[in-house]
Amino acid sequence: MIEVLVSEKLVVRVPCAVIEHNGKILAGQRSAALSFPLQWEFPGGKLEKNETDEEGLVREIREELNVEIEILHKLPVTSKDQGWREIILVPFVCRLRTKNIKLTEHEQIMWLKSEELPSLDWTEADLDIIQNYYRYLAAK
Repeated sequence: MIEVLVSEKLVVRVPCAVIEHNGKILAGQRSAALSFPLQWEFPGGKLEKNETDEEGLVREIREELNVEIEILHKLPVTSKDQGWREIILVPFVCRLRTKNIKLTEHEQIMWLKSEELPSLDWTEADLDIIQNYYRYLAAK
């Protein structure tokens, strides 16, 4: 009998922010050095040990954009199975509490009207967030 060791799939929980400001939404372009190079995303990042989604999101936005946010509404969780790992995106609609953005990880950011969001090359998982954001706007 041959035994094969199969490793467990890595599951990564990533809170992210749909940041609204002056009628527009912030999109961040991923670094060329990261996975999904130069694609667009809603900023956020992996949780640290014992962090809640909300705590992790506030910390990640502070680290990536150098701003403070206020979390307004949680959107439905989306996931993307990449075979060796599953990324679980936990999106929140947010607004800026401070406005002096300084990029530390993204190539660039853009502020877009909601109807302009599909014009960018988004990561696949972020496309689902856009659809859920549209449902959120329609229900407001």
